[in-house]
Amino acid sequence: MRDTDADVTGKDIEDLVGKFRDIPVDFATIDLGYMNLREFNETYLAKVLKEYNIPYFTIELPHYVKGYFTSQISEINNKYDELKSTYSMLKDKNTPGAQELSYLIDYYSNELRELNYYINQQIRIESAVNRILSVIKDRDSKNLTFVHFGEESTLVEIMKHLKEQNVKSNILFIQRSKFLDHPN
Repeated sequence: MRDTDADVTGKDIEDLVGKFRDIPVDFATIDLGYMNLREFNETYLAKVLKEYNIPYFTIELPHYVKGYFTSQISEINNKYDELKSTYSMLKDKNTPGAQELSYLIDYYSNELRELNYYINQQIRIESAVNRILSVIKDRDSKNLTFVHFGEESTLVEIMKHLKEQNVKSNILFIQRSKFLDHPN
């Protein structure tokens, strides 16, 4: 499911999870992003995985990310929005003050981009790889098939890290966005 704009129905989720039995899938891992376990357990995906007796393991961002980085991102967003609002109200955007505002807007925009990149491409990948490795520890990874619900932007790096760890499992990747957003 690559079309993130397409609506995913409960039947789509059931059909997908039902096909896991034909493969068969040993377990699922779910990258929760900023969602917590309680919220995930209320999703239709969680209900269907339980219904089909497919064990699942969630991957949460570490608490320091949810706390520190969330507040830092919020703070930068507030500064960015304030600066952008002030800049848009200026009549003369060629003054030194306006140019300084423009510079600061670009600076904060870049800060947000870098923080999001760090969280998504460093911390999220590291968390996913560590969780998958802990789940398959003491199992013969060559005979495992599991499905990972995650962000497409992290897939290649997760696969690369798992390969470096000699994980030989069959991994099915599914874009998580719509599956976690579907109401119960």
